[in-house]
Amino acid sequence: MIFYQQKQSGFSLVETLVAISILLIVIVGPMTISMQSAKSASFASEQVQAFFLAQEGLELAQKARDDLSLAGTLFGGPETEPWDKFYESTSPGIYLTCHITTGCGLSWSASPSSDLATVVNCADNPDSCKLHLKDSDQNERSRFSHNDDSTTPTPFTRKVYFDNSTIGTVHVRSVVTWRTGSLVAEQKVEVDTYLYNIYGTQ
Repeated sequence: MIFYQQKQSGFSLVETLVAISILLIVIVGPMTISMQSAKSASFASEQVQAFFLAQEGLELAQKARDDLSLAGTLFGGPETEPWDKFYESTSPGIYLTCHITTGCGLSWSASPSSDLATVVNCADNPDSCKLHLKDSDQNERSRFSHNDDSTTPTPFTRKVYFDNSTIGTVHVRSVVTWRTGSLVAEQKVEVDTYLYNIYGTQ
């Protein structure tokens, strides 16, 4: 009597490990690329937002100069020596804290009007110039403020620096810093401009 033994074939341990390794390479590669893309998109979004916040800092400084001049002798207003109050790094300069090395915080007031909020001294505490996001339903000029009342903190800190070392000129720098993701280094966007006594007021 003849017996036929049926052959059984299967995968060896080495073949199985090779197959699993190939599968992991195929899956992990695209996942890593998609995660890096998401991080890059998030950083790019934060960078664009930081640039606009820094630009807003310059515009607020220009508005501060214009408001003083318009309220001064230009139109016979009550403000005396408006340029000096913007330009001076000593009393009675309204923007005195913007002239010191720690900078100042400028933002819109918490009202629908176009007034500026009180100048924030960034030297008070490390978070005094941190920007906060206001509720979207508030009827205000800007959604970002240095006021932390009923607002959501953001990762952004904005400091504005005035330098009057050149006679008749104020060099304004607006610096926005933030930390993103797992990066240890602080990210920074800096823009600057020069403001002059264009209204010819004292």
